[in-house]
Amino acid sequence: MAAETLNVIALISGGKDSLYSILHCLDNGHKVVALANLYPRPRSPTERGANDTSPEDTEGEDEDLNSFMYQTVGYSIIPLYAECLGLPLYRRQITGSAVQTGRYYDASEIDLATADRNGLDPLDETEDLVPLLQEVMKAHPEANAVCSGAILSTYQRTRVESIAVRLGLTPLAYLWQYPALPPPAERMDSLTGLLDDMAAAGCDARIVKIASGGIKESLLWSNVADPRTRARLVAGLRPFFPDHEFELRGAVLGEGGEYESLAVNGPNRLWKKRIVVAEEKSSTVVGDGGVCYIRLRDARTVQNESISTEQDKGPVRVPGVLDPQFDTVLTRLQGLKPLPLNSTWSVTDGHTSKHDLEAFVSASFPLGQTLTGSCLTISNITAPGASTPTEQMKGICNMVDNLLGSSAHSLRLPWTPNSSDIVFATLLLRDMAQFGPVNSIYATLFRAGKPNPPARVTIACDLPAGIDVSLNLVLDLRPRHTRRGLHVQSRSYWAPANIGPYSQAICVAMETRANPDSNVHDAGLVELVHMAGQIPLVPQTMTVSDKSFVEQAVLSLQHLWRVAQERGVDIWPWGIAFLKKDSAIASHAVVASKVWQEANLIGTRPVSESSTEGDSDNDDEDGPDAWDRQFNRSSLHDKKIPATNVGGHLHILPNHKVFKSTSIGCKFVRPFIAAEVASLPRDAPIEWWSLGLANLPQLPSSVPRISASGQHRGWGSVSIVTVLPGEHQDQEKERETESIDRNTEHLVTVLMYMPNSSQESNTLDTETIERDITDMLSERYADTTPPSYQAVHGTAFISAEFQSARCKLNKHSLFSSLAVVPCKSVYGSSGLEMTIVDGHKHTEVEQRSESTKTLNPATDGSTSLSGGQLQEEGVSLATSTTSSDAVLSETCKPLAAALTMRITIADPSSSSDFTRVLSSAA
Repeated sequence: MAAETLNVIALISGGKDSLYSILHCLDNGHKVVALANLYPRPRSPTERGANDTSPEDTEGEDEDLNSFMYQTVGYSIIPLYAECLGLPLYRRQITGSAVQTGRYYDASEIDLATADRNGLDPLDETEDLVPLLQEVMKAHPEANAVCSGAILSTYQRTRVESIAVRLGLTPLAYLWQYPALPPPAERMDSLTGLLDDMAAAGCDARIVKIASGGIKESLLWSNVADPRTRARLVAGLRPFFPDHEFELRGAVLGEGGEYESLAVNGPNRLWKKRIVVAEEKSSTVVGDGGVCYIRLRDARTVQNESISTEQDKGPVRVPGVLDPQFDTVLTRLQGLKPLPLNSTWSVTDGHTSKHDLEAFVSASFPLGQTLTGSCLTISNITAPGASTPTEQMKGICNMVDNLLGSSAHSLRLPWTPNSSDIVFATLLLRDMAQFGPVNSIYATLFRAGKPNPPARVTIACDLPAGIDVSLNLVLDLRPRHTRRGLHVQSRSYWAPANIGPYSQAICVAMETRANPDSNVHDAGLVELVHMAGQIPLVPQTMTVSDKSFVEQAVLSLQHLWRVAQERGVDIWPWGIAFLKKDSAIASHAVVASKVWQEANLIGTRPVSESSTEGDSDNDDEDGPDAWDRQFNRSSLHDKKIPATNVGGHLHILPNHKVFKSTSIGCKFVRPFIAAEVASLPRDAPIEWWSLGLANLPQLPSSVPRISASGQHRGWGSVSIVTVLPGEHQDQEKERETESIDRNTEHLVTVLMYMPNSSQESNTLDTETIERDITDMLSERYADTTPPSYQAVHGTAFISAEFQSARCKLNKHSLFSSLAVVPCKSVYGSSGLEMTIVDGHKHTEVEQRSESTKTLNPATDGSTSLSGGQLQEEGVSLATSTTSSDAVLSETCKPLAAALTMRITIADPSSSSDFTRVLSSAA
């Protein structure tokens, strides 16, 4: 499917990023129809002061506005861009101020009808974009998109997106997360990667404002694309980020306000003319705190030569498609051949069987409500009485409103929950063709303009007769500001945009703080990260990849990984791949299992090389100062930018150091589940989904909080990730982040094997399964009173072959409130632990075989897994061609059902005393 051509309004500030973004718009096949800019209002003589009213000062650039949202230094140059680029320019004055200074922008609180009435309720400066863009859209009715130069600023991106979506424009931010992306094919990884690519494109952008002690005033009016300027930026800023390479990469781009730039020239295919400034008439203004900027004079345009240059012969550089981790995964798996079905796999393999004709009965979908601590779960919400999917969705929305309205009384809550408390949703449809109209009604649950709607996964499956839609919700009843969200609606090279009422991720603290007003972004509490499902979309075009299945599986899993890394996820408790019905479903399940395994084993940093520094450059006239000597910056002074490790700036996922294991080189692969369903959004072949754990303490500097364990039984397997309550050695720190609930959390994966054909009936002993799970959870409480368990939320994936299993699960309290996903077939692998035996390149590892019944407890409380030996090459698992098929067929097998659950064991001393459970029939 070809990508659509958009007619783009380019928001420009004069800075390097907004002008460079235009080149990416053009190279992605779009047409830029107009430029748009907001500028500060002139200050009155009273505001300017008696000492700042000379004719020379008033005829040029006024002082910098220091806007939260817009770059205003150099704004007098903006009118020249229309002439330079040959595009119409529309400008408006900034009338508002930074009313909302939080990270997220809440447009739902704005009353446009009464705002700014009599000056009593001024609008946020973000709203100045509305009349500006409306003016452009009136003059260019074909305009349907808007681009910005946002790179790492959530503050800027979310505000542009809020306005764009409100006006029906597609937001584009091609530079979003650029420092985190793999380098283009034309260069190696670099601390100054974006500046390198701008230089290669022929861009000339000058530093016009400096607001960092690490950047010397002599760099004013330097070209950021000049190698010497780039080297000096790195040398000056590196001491501020000694252990934070990613932040350093952002600072070098000025993302923290370290400096601001003004674009004066670029490739001829965009820049017909260039900007020339009379430097001798310009002046440097020094403000408070060491801030300095240039007051520009006598700027004019000069015709560029029509001679074609190297920069005009090809498109701008774009980041690589796959991160090193996933590029390695794809390389290892591209030669993987489809596996022959194991004779013991009595599955339909995508073909219709009598079980497909036996729809799941409505009794398999009991409405359930569970309140545990601050988490409220409402599962299997249906409205079978309505005749159409849209009418059923309307009925479900009404039911949600009624349930939330009555929950304060029925659950004895001190407040009434509402839809803004929803953090995650699972939307099940009978027919994916109904997604559009159903989604429009789903969106009415949420107040328009409210930031960070719930994360969501959507699939189409074989729902019971008369049920076309089923909705499952997870709510966090604490104040909204106590959780973090990621809702990127702009197209970029990073990951798919989420246009509509769902976020990529919502982060919820696993502990409730005594002081809820503390900054959630700085609290460092362990978080549960609710992830949206990810399909293999090409992010910059938002079209489904047309590559092979293994390439689609790798790409979509990378999307999940990138979102998780941005949110600081350390480990996954499980991995779930929804697979579209296909005749090769068994092979697809095996391939997805292998992709999951390799991604976890290879890890974020597959290469570890010491960085090297190049030869010195003696063109910098500024020698090392006291700051240089204190931080030994003189050793870096006048040198080329050092090489960087591959992936060294990325958040490590999975981070095996968080487990309570003392084994050096120990690696875990969490359980994998493949669920075959009727169809997926955009007719994608695969959709990845998981739950993340973020901000976990790392050994040995912190108190161990997390462990992994597992057992094999005759009926299947249980794998558990346990998170213990936090402890602080620093009493003052403990008082600041004191928790009022100190529960033990278990993230449990249950795989139920296919009953043997010799059994009298295809049934599962769910009573034994529940007992085995609780026995395993009770092991650490052997000498105390057996604790009470509560399934906070979870999902049951039920194979069509054993749909009766769900009815049996309903009879057990641990399973009764699970969200039900009817599947055509289910496959799974119980996971893997590898322990490096020696430190050489080729090392022996230990892998659990499926025949293992119980994981042997290690002395440190973790698990020791035994089984067949494989060879590990480098840091990734490299099995031979002859053994790979055997391993895959062993570790990914058909299942009767699979469960993923969050189970809480309450601390008796916890002050969270409103734990309730309600189950009711539909």
